[in-house]
Amino acid sequence: MTGEREEEAPQPSPLERRFAAFAQAVGIGALPPSIAVGLLFYFGYVSSRRRFALFGLDLDMLDLSTQAVLLYGSEALWFPLTALFLVALLALWGHVEVNRLVRRRRRASIDDPAVRSPALTVTGWALLVVGVLLVGRGVAGTLAPDVAARETPGTSALCLGAGILLGAYGRWLVTWRRVHRQRLFERAAAVAVVSLAVASLFWASAGYAIAYGRSRAADFVAGLDRRPEVVLDTTEPLNLGPQFAGVTESKLPAGKGRRFAYRYRHLRLLTESGGRLFLIPAEWPTGSRWPLVWRGGGTLLVPYDDHVRLSFLPYAGP
Repeated sequence: MTGEREEEAPQPSPLERRFAAFAQAVGIGALPPSIAVGLLFYFGYVSSRRRFALFGLDLDMLDLSTQAVLLYGSEALWFPLTALFLVALLALWGHVEVNRLVRRRRRASIDDPAVRSPALTVTGWALLVVGVLLVGRGVAGTLAPDVAARETPGTSALCLGAGILLGAYGRWLVTWRRVHRQRLFERAAAVAVVSLAVASLFWASAGYAIAYGRSRAADFVAGLDRRPEVVLDTTEPLNLGPQFAGVTESKLPAGKGRRFAYRYRHLRLLTESGGRLFLIPAEWPTGSRWPLVWRGGGTLLVPYDDHVRLSFLPYAGP
């Protein structure tokens, strides 16, 4: 005994505990808190990076807080998690019934070797063929940039993961009569299949996060006319370029004690970070292919200092 107290294990921060509780609620509570928070941060980072890039902003320049990125990640995760759990639930229900049938047929074949189950074999071959085709489609999307550029985000990854799972399951159905004695090999193959499927799932989720960020940007622009207007007063003219079409500049009346000489209208707040406001024009140019193709528009960075004055006007309704 040295009399010294043993060092206690570091306790998770309040933020980690809060998001660990959130992760447990949505179904990833089996993961350690640090991994759960890391997943939320990753998806928030990917979706936010795409979202703000459409307004000409690099996410690193925004310097968003960790809490903000985590909240953006929780937004992006709802749909893929719900879809994943629904598919997993249906797949487990189906597997329970199929496994019960296979066990019944296997016991019957032991008593009578002439027992056959063509339905299981045909279904297994069908799943095996579909799995091979899906894997081929996934590989094509991976190796051919043109295919990946035209597809719905995550298609190649989902085809690859689903094809591997269906192919492995089809093989299991085709060989339902066999008693697999090479258990080590079978387990290693199962681990490889699951690992590839999980990797494909994360790949698809990253593609979804990018598409989600793009969709959020489009929704934000579609509702600009219903957002509060930012009125910006400055001491010097801003000399805004054509990217800020629709923003009006007017001179304020001169007088004793009046420092602000110019007023800018028809601006909207994009976000705030690090004591800075990021403003965009109320009439953001879109077009038929936006947000896939930039059609103009810029972001004005306004710091909090004595050279600007801000006021906000609420949406007055239609």
